[in-house]
Amino acid sequence: MKTFEVSEHDRKYWQYEYDVVSKYLIPLLNKWGISSDHCKLLDVGCGDGGGVAAFYDAGFECKGFDIEPRRVELANHFKGNRNYKMVVGNIYENNFPYHNEKFNLIIMHDVIEHLEKKEEVLQKIKDCLSENGRILITFPPYYSAFGAHQQLLKRKFLKLPYIHLCPFYHKLLILHRNENYAFVQEILKLINLKMGITQFENILKKCNLQIEKKKQYLIGPNHIRFGLKPVSTGILSRIPILNELITNGVIYLIKSE
Repeated sequence: MKTFEVSEHDRKYWQYEYDVVSKYLIPLLNKWGISSDHCKLLDVGCGDGGGVAAFYDAGFECKGFDIEPRRVELANHFKGNRNYKMVVGNIYENNFPYHNEKFNLIIMHDVIEHLEKKEEVLQKIKDCLSENGRILITFPPYYSAFGAHQQLLKRKFLKLPYIHLCPFYHKLLILHRNENYAFVQEILKLINLKMGITQFENILKKCNLQIEKKKQYLIGPNHIRFGLKPVSTGILSRIPILNELITNGVIYLIKSE
């Protein structure tokens, strides 16, 4: 039987996921009037499970799934004695995990920007909302400094802020074959999808979803892994075009119309 190995990177990443949720997302939800009292939560794209663990420790009733088997294995490994389980599942499938259940809060933490069929997915999770249920969605907008996730690459010039907006950038990526193939393919997909703030909000309208609350960041909660503290965009977010460029992280609380 193959031994399941856990690296130091795995441990640090799980803790980072935990800290983002416990220190920033849960306090923000509380500020917006969402508490853990009798709150049934589903994390779509739960990753290594650090976020789910933080929600559970705060009193939420949690479930989660992710498409990557190893990440789900890590999530269940790190949860310790916490009383929940995360499973492998694909949101594109009709019978995705927990599709026949209702939830008070559905989380998509830095997931939506990676999905090609955004309207289809939003309709699916909308159908899983209980009465007065909410969806929390976070993502880094495409036109921001690292909107294509190019910070994952090795070569310094390939990971420069905003370089992904250059029309020839995708050709440079293809030429440098020493980069991680999976990272390159994901970056190319994000370049093709180009999901900025305006595009996302138009998709919400098509799905009859309404923005209840919204917070934009110059430095987002996810950047704590780089030793930075979150900074909001403030009044700068009111300026069209500039808004798309300077917002490096955005959080939405969404409800059905």
